[in-house]
Amino acid sequence: MSKLKAYSVRDEQSDCDYSTVVFAETRGKARALALSTDACEWAEFKDVRVLRVPELDECYRGRWEMDWNNPEDRIALVKHGWHCSYEIDDPECESCEAKEWCDRYDERKRESW
Repeated sequence: MSKLKAYSVRDEQSDCDYSTVVFAETRGKARALALSTDACEWAEFKDVRVLRVPELDECYRGRWEMDWNNPEDRIALVKHGWHCSYEIDDPECESCEAKEWCDRYDERKRESW
C-alpha cells in the first residue's frame, strides 16, 4: 500500500467554507472518501474540491479523516489555518486546546484589550 497523503476536501456548491481533511493514496480516492464526510455529504462527485495538504501528511494516525474533536487533530488543523465556526466571542474559545495557535482567538483577545 502506498503512503497515504492528506487532502483538504469541500463542497464547491456549498454556501459555507466547511472543509475537512482526508487521507488517501490519490486525489480521486480522496474525492470518493469526501462524499462520506459531513463537509461533502450532499455534494455531487464532480463538485468536490480536493486540494493536497502535504504539511498534514504526518498527522495520519490510522483514521481516514481528521477529527476536529480530537485535540491532536484540532491543534494540527489550527496550526495550518483552519478554525472553528464559533463566533469570536464564544465562551468555548477560552477552553479550546488550540487557542494558542488560533488567529481568531488572537483577534478576540486584541479586541477585548
